[in-house]
Amino acid sequence: MMRRLLTLNVLVAGFMLATIGPALAQDSSSSSTGDILLFVGAIAAGIALFLLIMIVFGPNKAVERDLSGRLGTYASQTEKTGKLKNPFLRRFASKAESVADRRGMTGMIETALEQANMPISAGEAIAGAIGVAIVMGLLGGLFTQNIIWALVFAGGTLLIAAVAVQTVARRERVKFENQLPDTLNLISTSLRAGYSLLQALEAVASESPEPTGREFGRAINETRLGRSPVDSLKDVAERMQSVDFDWAVLAISIQREVGGNLAEVLQTAAETMLHRNRLRREMKALTAEGRISAIVLSALPILLFAFLYFSNPGYLEPLFSTIYGIVALVVAGLLMVAGIVWLNKIVTIEV
Repeated sequence: MMRRLLTLNVLVAGFMLATIGPALAQDSSSSSTGDILLFVGAIAAGIALFLLIMIVFGPNKAVERDLSGRLGTYASQTEKTGKLKNPFLRRFASKAESVADRRGMTGMIETALEQANMPISAGEAIAGAIGVAIVMGLLGGLFTQNIIWALVFAGGTLLIAAVAVQTVARRERVKFENQLPDTLNLISTSLRAGYSLLQALEAVASESPEPTGREFGRAINETRLGRSPVDSLKDVAERMQSVDFDWAVLAISIQREVGGNLAEVLQTAAETMLHRNRLRREMKALTAEGRISAIVLSALPILLFAFLYFSNPGYLEPLFSTIYGIVALVVAGLLMVAGIVWLNKIVTIEV
């Protein structure tokens, strides 16, 4: 807006100079002064004409930015923003995303990033993880002087990055599930108070904590742009991988088609979910001792091996230098993985 005002002022000044200049030149007693004024007036007229053409026929980028800002109000908070400014990094991220897309991994990565509320694209996440892995691999190889450990450090960094994103995403999903009974209660109370379904969803988006408020806010923004509220809520259930909320959305869809007391249905669903969450927490408390034992039994061989390797490398040298040692390491690793999976199955109880 300020740029437009400045341009308009220059335009008006140019026209004034172009109009007044010749008159001043005629009234001037000095011919040299008149020539200068004529020259300045001609330049001002040319600049004013150029600016007028640019204003009328030029690209209106200010309007485009204003339109983008207005639409940004309804955009998703997790919209991929493309923060990489370097052309090389941008091409690398695009190439990584295309490779992941060909392998069918883009959807899984984008879902995890959306659940974890990380506003980056799949290509940027892959490029960042690979960059950090390369740096950690170089540092590991520099300190250990061993190419194998460099590869271990690089692979471990990629694994840690993937586990970290999945952990944050799972934490967000658990929080959404725990907040779901209160969410349905709020929708039910709002409907009983005379609100429409859209107004009830807006109340949830404004009053609920994260991630429920964020997800419902995204659904409201999509609805304002023309989507059906049921379709937007279905996307929320799919994005958060919530079976309970999927059933609630199904109840809303059926009520919109055949009618009925939606507030009572949601109230009953909320009470059922509340009892299920209480039972789930009780089972988690009862299995805490077994889960801790599984963690200790899984981590003890790995930590003991690392301690012996760094404290007395010669003691473990036959495991790396002989064929029998390598076979023993491979078999031990497979048995460790099988044991960890088995222990996890034992201590995990589906409620």
